[in-house]
Amino acid sequence: MKRVAPTILVAALLAATATAFAVTEHLKLEDSPVIRTAFAARFSPELVEERISFRLRREEDISLDIADSKGRIVKHAVGSGVFGPGYQQFAWDGRDDSGQIVPDGTYRVQLTLEDENRTIEFPNSIAVDSTPPTIEVDLQHQVFSPDGDGRADRVDIRYGFGEPAWGILYVNGKRVGRTYRKKPTGVYSWYGKGKKPGEYRLALAAQDLAGNVAPSTREFTVRLRYVQLFRKRFTPRAGRTLRVRVSADAKTVSWRLGGRSGSGKPPLLRIPVPAQPGRYTLTVRANGHRAKATVVVRPSGR
Repeated sequence: MKRVAPTILVAALLAATATAFAVTEHLKLEDSPVIRTAFAARFSPELVEERISFRLRREEDISLDIADSKGRIVKHAVGSGVFGPGYQQFAWDGRDDSGQIVPDGTYRVQLTLEDENRTIEFPNSIAVDSTPPTIEVDLQHQVFSPDGDGRADRVDIRYGFGEPAWGILYVNGKRVGRTYRKKPTGVYSWYGKGKKPGEYRLALAAQDLAGNVAPSTREFTVRLRYVQLFRKRFTPRAGRTLRVRVSADAKTVSWRLGGRSGSGKPPLLRIPVPAQPGRYTLTVRANGHRAKATVVVRPSGR
């Protein structure tokens, strides 16, 4: 009998272990009542509502709540009631039970199955972000010539954002483009494609992943020019030297006046004045572009 008792005890323990294992495996194989949860990872309550969707495998009496990072429920019953199997979607406006927008931070979705007195927490969290990114910008080449010579062909806007964000460029108050990548630092280059020479106002805004937009603190005025003369009319005396101030990023420019031509280096050209009084046209060229001025030659005098 002494040998039979330990044998019976071991058999009982083995049976209990097998039963527990079987129950555990059955629970593992049991289908979850909620599948295919989906919602945006980040959103701004100032702009949109958060759409929370999932599928129920069977009819359930549910309550959908929002909890903060410490597990405290901030919004009860975003959705509640008895729902049949299939696709369900509820909207959260980012507000708590008192109607106030919740602070920026991380929040979890909790689904309570009332009949089972069981709460399921969705695997992913929601980041609430109502704060626009900070932005700092600096310009290089505020005077530029998009002529392809490799010298000041574009305006480079160097930016720094307080968080990863897209840069949005505005020209004269109109949105014209956005960066391809959401980065905290970078350079946005504007080539002035299709624009005529003149002054333009540039501003860079920042849009974060939640959609919050921070405008640039101010606009920057830039000047597109290929070759520009500072004066449009000259009245030199015949036979003298005409001093012409010119703006261009080309190393040398060519000129033509009264049947004579030559070249010089910006910013100052010295051009012989025709010997005969009269009205002439001065043409200065740089990289395929030109600027003109009227030259009225007066008689030479003492």
